[in-house]
Amino acid sequence: METIKVYIVDNGSAELNSVFRKISKIKGNIHVALLTEEPVNKNNLQIDRCERLNNLLKTKYEGFSNLIEDLIFLVKLDDPVNPGKIVEINNRVVEKLGYSYETLLGKNFYSLMSDPDSYFGTIRADLMLKGRCNFNSSLIGNNGSVLPVEIWMKVLDLQGDIVTMVVARDQSSYEKIQAELRWRLEFEKVISNVSGILKNYEDIDRAIDKALAELCRLTGADRSYVFLFDNESDFMSNTHEWCREGVESEKEALQKLPLSDYPWWMKELQKGEVMNIIVDELPEDAKPEAEIMRRRKIQSLVVVPIFTRQKLVGFAGLDSLEGYFKWNEADIELLKVFVSLISEVVGFSLLT
Repeated sequence: METIKVYIVDNGSAELNSVFRKISKIKGNIHVALLTEEPVNKNNLQIDRCERLNNLLKTKYEGFSNLIEDLIFLVKLDDPVNPGKIVEINNRVVEKLGYSYETLLGKNFYSLMSDPDSYFGTIRADLMLKGRCNFNSSLIGNNGSVLPVEIWMKVLDLQGDIVTMVVARDQSSYEKIQAELRWRLEFEKVISNVSGILKNYEDIDRAIDKALAELCRLTGADRSYVFLFDNESDFMSNTHEWCREGVESEKEALQKLPLSDYPWWMKELQKGEVMNIIVDELPEDAKPEAEIMRRRKIQSLVVVPIFTRQKLVGFAGLDSLEGYFKWNEADIELLKVFVSLISEVVGFSLLT
């Protein structure tokens, strides 16, 4: 006859100790063991809750890729005192939103949303009828930053504890890609327009002015311009210019400037490279150039030399008067395309 094994978990009560003693006195093939129960405390409950959350993420909750990159909340939407109370989060929430772990626990999830009133009714209805919902929104960080997210919510039963899992996926990278695609489409449209404008050889000056306006519109520059050289007299002049509203024109003041007064500038242009300049960072030997820029309140600029038949004939540029504007690769690419088109126009005008 096999031995019967009886395990009794000792929780410290007198009743269980009495039962243990009585069973131990029973004769026969009975083995009785008294096990000590680990004291229940808040830390153990917290660890248990985290373990259950992790297990759910790994084994039961499907449909999301790269969960480690997502912001995950456990929320008590039906909390009688604080509906929407956050009871657990993952580390990504702390990293992305900038709050401490302790601050977020107990905080109302809806208070993190930029537009909770727009979704409150829909969220409750969908969760009650379907047990889940999905929508796009934004979460507000501790420093006031806005994080665009796609949110999934799903009602879960964690061993009798009804909570709502909220998974928020950062959409900022996606929105950046979308913005870049929109910019690229706009870029191609502008290039087409500029190309068409500059092929109007009947009115070259007007065509260049129109093209400069398109450059400023797409890049956000305060001023766009073309300088052409008079190599016979060794002067350069601002031949074409477009200024944003509120920006003062400098064209009249920039006529017949002696090339010999700007040796650093001419040396850089002869290299045939893009000049991406922050005025306050110009070297000492560019002092004359820096002075003329500061008088015109220019803080940063990007310039591309114009060559026709391998000869330097001028340059085109974009100015920023408001802070150290960061010219990105797309801005520079657009200016380079403009210069390649205008070099053909200048070459044509030199032949006529």
